[in-house]
Amino acid sequence: MGRAITIDDLYQLKFLSRPRISPDGQRVAYVETTIDEQKHEYHSAIWIASLQDGQTRRFTSGPANAHSPNWSPDGRWLAFVSERVGEGYGKDPAAQKKQGKDKPQIWVLPTDGGEAQQVTFMQHGAAAPVWSPDSQRLAFNAPVGPADEETAEGKALPKVRVIDRLWYRLDGVGFINERRSHLFLVDRTGGEPQQLTDGDWDDGEAVWSPDGTQIAFTSNHSEDRWQFPGDDVYVLGLQNSELRCLTNSKLGCASLSWSPDGKALAFLGAPKVHAAGQLRLYRIASDAQTSTPTCLSTDFIGAFADWTNSDVGDEHLAPAPLWSADGQILYAIATYHGASQVFALSSQGENAEPQVLTPGEVHVRDISIDHAAQKLALLVGGTTQPQEIFVRSLAPQAELQRVSHANDALLDELYLSQAERITYAGADDWEIEGWILKPQNFDPANKYPLVIEIHGGPNTGYGYGFFHEMQLLAAQGYVVFYCNPRGSLGYGYEFSDAVRNAWGEKDSIDIMLGMDEVIKRGYIDEQRLAVTGGSYGGFMTNWLVGHYDRFKVAITDRCVSNMATMFGTSDIGWDLASDVLDTTPWESLDRYMHMSPISYVQHIHTPLLIIHSEQDLRCNIEQAEQLFAALKWMGREVKFVRFEGQSHGLSRGGHPKLRQIRLQHILDWFATYLK
Repeated sequence: MGRAITIDDLYQLKFLSRPRISPDGQRVAYVETTIDEQKHEYHSAIWIASLQDGQTRRFTSGPANAHSPNWSPDGRWLAFVSERVGEGYGKDPAAQKKQGKDKPQIWVLPTDGGEAQQVTFMQHGAAAPVWSPDSQRLAFNAPVGPADEETAEGKALPKVRVIDRLWYRLDGVGFINERRSHLFLVDRTGGEPQQLTDGDWDDGEAVWSPDGTQIAFTSNHSEDRWQFPGDDVYVLGLQNSELRCLTNSKLGCASLSWSPDGKALAFLGAPKVHAAGQLRLYRIASDAQTSTPTCLSTDFIGAFADWTNSDVGDEHLAPAPLWSADGQILYAIATYHGASQVFALSSQGENAEPQVLTPGEVHVRDISIDHAAQKLALLVGGTTQPQEIFVRSLAPQAELQRVSHANDALLDELYLSQAERITYAGADDWEIEGWILKPQNFDPANKYPLVIEIHGGPNTGYGYGFFHEMQLLAAQGYVVFYCNPRGSLGYGYEFSDAVRNAWGEKDSIDIMLGMDEVIKRGYIDEQRLAVTGGSYGGFMTNWLVGHYDRFKVAITDRCVSNMATMFGTSDIGWDLASDVLDTTPWESLDRYMHMSPISYVQHIHTPLLIIHSEQDLRCNIEQAEQLFAALKWMGREVKFVRFEGQSHGLSRGGHPKLRQIRLQHILDWFATYLK
């Protein structure tokens, strides 16, 4: 049967990412990240899997992290990003700083063996290398701006920050107003890079035209770019420096991809306001000055990009759509009913029902395609399987073939709970999808405590993502239930937009009716019910314990408690006015407070553990401080756990030791009241 999973197993997991198939379709480069048990640090290296003999081997060496692999089109070189220190810096500290020593830089390594060569020495580092079609040059991103001031001894001086824009911070990054990210060009062998773009905006996601004469990229040059983020599609001519904007600033555009004939670009996009996270697939002519993109997925209820939650990855990836060899088909990841899958769609605007290319109960996070467009490399996981590398031929009826086995040894030791899918009637009889995890040796004749997990967003989703945390709770003897209430992605625009101006109203009923549906099965002890969630899930936890006395215990994580103060303290708090409540706090304070759990704090009698990161810029820690102060003032049972130096993503990518400590607090708090 296997042993129960533990907190310490977090350190044994291997986290795979960025599968990149070679141009000839014979090898896959990918990143493997492990945790150093002694230093409590993440370490990343690039590995290569051979599709001919099934062997995998580490490709980059040394203690420095390496990531972002990218094959040259001729297959002879692999570009990657690393903080390793190469030759060419000299001994002068000032010169070393100007050349970006200890910053991430771009390296090139021969794929048939040999030494890696550092090709960039950018002051603030470099990222996102993209090869030219002739394999001779690399486009890349690099920050441009002033260096941090230091004393003569090299100690950082305190900063004075002058802010003149609404959007000046980003969770997990920090202050973003001091430097801009622009595009550069460098030869494969190194040398002085050529700066391609400039201006008070960020340029990114560079992709080369098939003939190598143009680069398409995303950027926002609008006057309101610091209030309404969302990029346009630009094309830059490399021979004449002509810059053209193809879109009209109504959509936020991302994930660009040139058609094989160079006449069109595919991308993912959504309206800048009231999108409800519903990214769609678009196509636009590449030779237009400005034109209207064609939406290729108008009637599809899935949301493009990977919106399925898990705790083995700290971001929702949106890989660019991939073209078939004849340019008639596009392959892209979309979230659909709890799964992130690969779909095939017509590129000609026929808007036919997409064809699914992957099994239903999977979580696909990333994909790439070979030069002949005959084979995909995929990053695939499931509820009992952290992500591994797979390949799939694009021939009809082909199946996934597994390439990597990084976690097999650990998983062979463990018992992991299979997710049981259920559907039930939520508020207004809307069909809601949920999943149940049961403890090892489950006996339906017994009575078990129930833990409700609530996802963030609200425009994301639960489903077939791997959760160490949820498996850990099931291993402790709890039944775990999680669902996708209205507001979740993968069920169409009406469903995901249903919580706009209505957080906590019918979505809370969806969750409570799901809990009742599980209780009906007869194996739940109704005196031992628990609820927990993070971000919007933290908001909902606060809301539920402020409106219901049914829970024995609760844990709120990186929560929202006061919508009015969120407006001014979150890195994107003004989004509440443009996308959530359609008004500002000074215009409709009553509306903001009606939707704020802090307004119902006097009704909270459930013992509450508050978990929050001190560098959380998305849901500032003042949200937790308000809640804690109010409950403590009233003498309620509450505990506050603060994590120094961590951002909003602590539970899925924060400091490894602190992730362990967080999980221990969760287990201890639940055990106190449920066992």
